[in-house]
Order: sequence, then structure tokens, then C-alpha cells
Amino acid sequence: MPDTQPPLPDAASADPRAPIGRNRQFRLLFICLLVIGAGNSMLLAVAPPLVRQLGLSDSSVGWIFSLSALLWVLMSPGWGRLSDRIGRKPVAALGLAAYCVSMASFGGVVLLGMNGVLSGLWLFTWLMLARAIFGAFGSASSPAAQAYIADRTTRMERTEQLAGLTAAFALGQAFGPAICAALAAKFGLVFPIWLIAALAAGASFSIWRFLPENTPPQTERPRGEWRQSLTLITDKRISAYLIYGFALSVVAGVTVQVFGLFTMDRLNAQGEQGAELTAAGFMVNALALLATQMAILPRLKLGSRGLMAWGAGLLALGVTVQIIADSLAALLVAQAVQGLGAGLARPGFTGGASVAVRPEEQGNAAGLVVAANGAGFVFSPLIGGVVYETVGMNAPLIIVVALLIAMFVFALRSRRLRDAVSYEPPPSDPTPPA
Repeated sequence: MPDTQPPLPDAASADPRAPIGRNRQFRLLFICLLVIGAGNSMLLAVAPPLVRQLGLSDSSVGWIFSLSALLWVLMSPGWGRLSDRIGRKPVAALGLAAYCVSMASFGGVVLLGMNGVLSGLWLFTWLMLARAIFGAFGSASSPAAQAYIADRTTRMERTEQLAGLTAAFALGQAFGPAICAALAAKFGLVFPIWLIAALAAGASFSIWRFLPENTPPQTERPRGEWRQSLTLITDKRISAYLIYGFALSVVAGVTVQVFGLFTMDRLNAQGEQGAELTAAGFMVNALALLATQMAILPRLKLGSRGLMAWGAGLLALGVTVQIIADSLAALLVAQAVQGLGAGLARPGFTGGASVAVRPEEQGNAAGLVVAANGAGFVFSPLIGGVVYETVGMNAPLIIVVALLIAMFVFALRSRRLRDAVSYEPPPSDPTPPA
């Protein structure tokens, strides 16, 4: 829904329905999601060598992120509903500010651990709590940004536009590891974390100061309550998308957590070298995802269901290649195929969920989609870190391949995906409201 009041001077030329990248509001959201993507990829690249350097177990990588993921799941729908009432801009700005605090706190705790002030259980606990700030409050940015785009696009444009927003995250993931590797080699493993905290602070200020939103997006719509989100979870229009999204999140959580450890063990690399090789893999993955969403996806003209099926199939192929990989080149090929699959699967379920609900439900739906994106990370430490340590390095990936095959079948055969239809708004009344 476009803004109804005259635009502010700094957004005078903004067209609310212009494609991403062509006007101020979408560029701002693009940059902010880019910062989050870069920060997450940097942290994931340095986490495996960091925990080993700090004397923590390999499985602690996943557990550090688990509380944050749980809070992300619980809080995201609430942030989506809040953005329905007070507007998308303040909620998005709050999330980025919390991201800044979380990264700065995480970096501070790591320094305390390196200097021997914290160790063992206390170090692990404080790392988990620092990351939990992101889950509790940083989770506000994504549902607000997705709902902001849903307010300002037609249902036919939405999947492609949301894919463009996801591409911002992927672009950050692509360049974040390369920057991380260079900075870590020169300034140490902690410096990239501080840099992202500073960038997040700048992004939060930019959203608050420059994002044009002159009216709350739903001033004439019913206020959402938590019961509406619970009802929407089981609504047959969206439930199948959420099931698929949760499974995709489990896959992402396990593969991301395991890749750094897998690479270091398979290639016998540690410390900064391990971070560098892990960063290279994440960069290839993100570049493949970005190329898929920016160049391939617009030309495929596939529906949400087709994207979800192809995405799961390619992800399964990529993980299988990783299992048998015996060199860095093979691991990079595996990451490229996985990036291609993720570039199809995520926009498929995200766009499908958005177009399946009514305009007044967009905030709730966006919150649930974001929650599904994070829910798998609550459980991935069990499938990733624990299975990796106790069974073997290939075992988590074999479980992931089996899950992806099930997702492929589900995308092809689910009646709810087959029967999902886009909401058609009723004919508008030409008489303006009093």
C-alpha cells in the first residue's frame, strides 16, 4: 500500500512501486539487509576457529546460536504485528540497532575469553547471551522489511521483489567472508565483528532518518493479535509453506554449522587458515545464490511450488558432492550448487506464503516466514554439532540429504501447495473515505 500523505522532501522522487534498486526506500532496505548478511557470514566464518582457539567444543558453535534462534522464532511474529500498528520503519531501525549491540557485545566477550578473564562455561554462556540479543530484538528488521515491500508491490510482483530483498542478504554473504578473511589475517579474528557492529549502527540510523514512511501501513485495518498468528500457522493457505520453510531452515542451520568444521578437518586447516578456507566456501555459496536470484530466477518464470522443488533437489545434489569432496575445489563446487538450490528454494516459499494471504495479514505472515527461517537453527546443533562429534563428519550431511529428498517430494505432492491461490482484493470503492 503506497503512502497516502505527500512524501517527505528527501523522498520526493520515490515511486513506492518502483523495482528494488530504483528508488530510495528499496535501496535503503537493500543496504541494511546487505549489512546483516555480511555480518552473519563473517561471524559464521570465524566461529569455528574461534571456539577452538577459546578451548570450547566443536558443538558449541551451534549451541551459541541456538538460544538466539529460539528467540528469533518466538519474537519475529510479534515484531511483524507491531510493524502493522506503528509502521515498518521504526521496527526495522530497532532491529538493526539491536544487531549492532549484539555484535559489539559478542566481540567484547571474545576478547575477555582470549585474555583469560572468562573461560569454560561462563565464556560459553556470555557468548550465547550476546548472540541472543540479536534473536530477541534484531529479529525485528526482517519481518518489517518484508512487510514494507509487501505493502508496496502487487501480488504478481511480490515473489520477484522479495527475491531482490533476499539478494541483498546474499550479496552481503558473498563479500562478507572475503572481507572477513582479509581483516582476520591482518587484524585478528575479532576485528570483523567490531566492523559489523559499526556498520549496523550506521544502517539503523539511515533507516530511521531516510526511509520514507509517512503513515503506519495499516491505520484502517484491524490490529493483529497474537492469536491471529497462531491461527495463521495452521491456515491451509500458508501452513505448507511454513513446514517447508522450517525444514529448509534446519538444512541451512546444519550445513552452515558443519561446513567450517568439515573444511578444517577435511583439509587439515586451523586458525586463520581455517577461517580463510571457510570464508571462501561461504563466498562461493552466496555468489551462486545471488546470481540465481538476480539473473536466473527472473527468467525461469516458475511458480512457488516449482522453485521449491528445484531448490530442494539442487541442495540435495550439492550436499552429496560435499560428502564425497576431497579437495578445496570440490568443496567450492558443492557450495556453488547449494547456493543455486537455496537461491530457488527460499524465494519460492517466501513469495508463495506472501501471495497466499490477504493484505491485512502481511505483517503476521512476514513474521511467521521469518520465524520459520530461524526455527531450524534451534534444532540444528543436535543434528549438526552433536552428531558431528559423536558419529562422524559425514553423518549430519547424510541426514540433510534425506531431509532434502523428503522436501522435494513434499513440494511436488502437497495438496496445500497445489491448491494455494493468490488473494484477489475486492473491487475498490471509487468514493474516497470520509
